[in-house]
Amino acid sequence: MGGFLTKLKKIIGSDRHSDHDNNEQRGHQPVMTSDPNVRLLGVYRVEDTDEDVHLFELLIDASPKDVNVGAILQKDPALRKDNWQVAYDERYLNEDGTEVIGDYFDRNELKGDRTRITFFLYFVDFNKPLTTQYGDIILPPAADMPERLSEIIEFEPVD
Repeated sequence: MGGFLTKLKKIIGSDRHSDHDNNEQRGHQPVMTSDPNVRLLGVYRVEDTDEDVHLFELLIDASPKDVNVGAILQKDPALRKDNWQVAYDERYLNEDGTEVIGDYFDRNELKGDRTRITFFLYFVDFNKPLTTQYGDIILPPAADMPERLSEIIEFEPVD
């Protein structure tokens, strides 16, 4: 794993905090992680808020009860671990991503061996990977939120 992180640091370079800085120039594509298969379907800008927050959408080849949402985070060595940003306000979606079928409280009741999930993450550094229990994912530049998600997912700031 150390070799992977060394290569990742060489690819990433500096610690700029913009979703437009170098990602487009580097041509990053979403990364598939170790088994079970995890795909980052998108990172989306959240409109109509002053908050520095993005919506993430993942597809994971594991049942919802086996996905540890608390392990989805972005590490920041400059901060204590309890200050790292973690997935917030997760929503489980149907197979085609057009309907919310549950939230945190429903995850153990949801059936199936695949999980399509959205969540919010504050203060995203697009030059650092998203960490999951299955491995790290290099982030693409943020995109506009698809209409199918903006119609079913509403951002509620942390109190």
